[in-house]
Amino acid sequence: MRIGIVGAGTAGLTTAWLLSGSHQIVLLEERGSPGGNARTVSARTAAGTCCPDLGVHEVSDRFPLWSRLLRAAGFGPDDLLPVPASRTLRHGDGARPYLVGPHTVREDRHREVILGPAWEALNHLFREASRWEDEDLDGEVTVEEAADWPALPGALRNDVIHALPASVFGCGTHDVAGLAARGAGGFFAGPPASTSEAALTQNVRGGTQQLALALVDQLRTTEVHLRAQLRRLRRDGDRFTLVETSGRTHSVDAVVFATPADAAALALRSLGGCGRLRAILDSFTYQELVYAAHLDPFGMPRDRRHWSTTNVTVHDGWSETTTWYGPGHDTDMFVSQITHRGARPGRQVAQTSFRTPLPTPAAHRARRRLRQCQGEGGLYFAGAYTGALDSQEAAVASALDVARRLTRTGPRLEQLTARQGDSSP
Repeated sequence: MRIGIVGAGTAGLTTAWLLSGSHQIVLLEERGSPGGNARTVSARTAAGTCCPDLGVHEVSDRFPLWSRLLRAAGFGPDDLLPVPASRTLRHGDGARPYLVGPHTVREDRHREVILGPAWEALNHLFREASRWEDEDLDGEVTVEEAADWPALPGALRNDVIHALPASVFGCGTHDVAGLAARGAGGFFAGPPASTSEAALTQNVRGGTQQLALALVDQLRTTEVHLRAQLRRLRRDGDRFTLVETSGRTHSVDAVVFATPADAAALALRSLGGCGRLRAILDSFTYQELVYAAHLDPFGMPRDRRHWSTTNVTVHDGWSETTTWYGPGHDTDMFVSQITHRGARPGRQVAQTSFRTPLPTPAAHRARRRLRQCQGEGGLYFAGAYTGALDSQEAAVASALDVARRLTRTGPRLEQLTARQGDSSP
C-alpha cells in the first residue's frame, strides 16, 4: 500500500517509522523541520552551547513506549542527562515563594527549602491523582466530582492543587475543576514527594528533537516533504489524492492524520461525506501556549536560594512555568511560558507557540467515538489527543495503534511492544 501521513510530529514520524519498509509512505509536514511539539533551539551561554527544548523535554519511567522508541532509534544511557524534578511555587508579585521543594541529596547549603501547608497540598494532589488512575475513573468524571480534598484554605487549593494542572494545560486555575480527573491528574500520579530529595527525570542530551531527526534518518520507502501544507484531500475511486498548497499532488491508498484534531477536521471539509467525523474532531478544545527561551532569570524567584528546575508563577487566574536548565545542564538558560504574562524576558533567544488539547469530558466522549471510526474509508487518526493524557507517550501509543491496523507484524512493532527494559533507553 501507499500511505499518506499528514504531520511529522512524534505521532506521524513514529507511524512512518513503524510502517516504512512494509509500505510506501508519503509524509507531509507544513513546518520546515520535523518534530512537532519536540522543538529544540541552540544558544550560547557563559558555560557554552545549550540546547533547550521549548516543548517536550522529559524522559520518564512513566513513559515506557517513548523510552523504547528512543532506545530503538539508537539512544543509550549516555544520551540522557539526569535532572531533579524540583518545584518552586510563588505569586506573581515577586513575594517570597510559598513552596520550595527539595532539590538533590547533596543540597546546596545556600538553598532554602520551604514546605509547610503547600507541601501537604502538593502531596495530596499526588495521592488523589494516583487514586483516579488506580480506580480507572471514567473520562467524563471531572476533578470537582472526583476529588476528595482535605480541609484546605481556598488559596492553597487554587495556588497548588489547581495551579499545577493549569500550568500544564494552559487553562485558568478556575477551569481545572471542570477538566476530566484522569486527564488533569495524569502528570501528577505517584507516591508522596520526599522531603530530602527530588525525584529524577531525564533530558535528551542535545534536545528531544534529536529523536525526530534520528527517526527521519531511519525511514525506508518513505518520501518526506517539509514545508508541505495540505490544501485539499480528494477521493479518486478507491484512492485519495493529497493536494499541497504548492499544487504538488500525491496519490495514496490510505491517509493518516497525525495533526491536531481541528486541523484534521479542516482537511476533511474538502472530502465530502465526512460530517460525522468532522463533528467528532471538532469536539476537542485546544489552548494555545507561548514559550520563550531566554538567558535572563525572568520568571524566577528573586532569591537564587529559591530556584528549582520548575518554577511556577501564579498570577491573575493563570499559572505559568519557567524551567531552569542549571540542574543537569550546568548553565543559566531558561524556558518560560509567556502566554498571559504582562512582561517579557529581556534576553530572549527564541519563541514559539503550541496548541494543547484540554482533557475535558467532551474530549473523552470524542476519543471514544473516534476509536470506532478508525480506518473507515481508509482514514486514520494519530496524535496525543487520541489518548487520555496529552503526552509523547500517548502520541507513540496512537502511532502503534494505527500501524497495527495497517500491518500485522514487523520488527519495529516488536521493538515497541517488547516488555524488557521499559524504564530507560
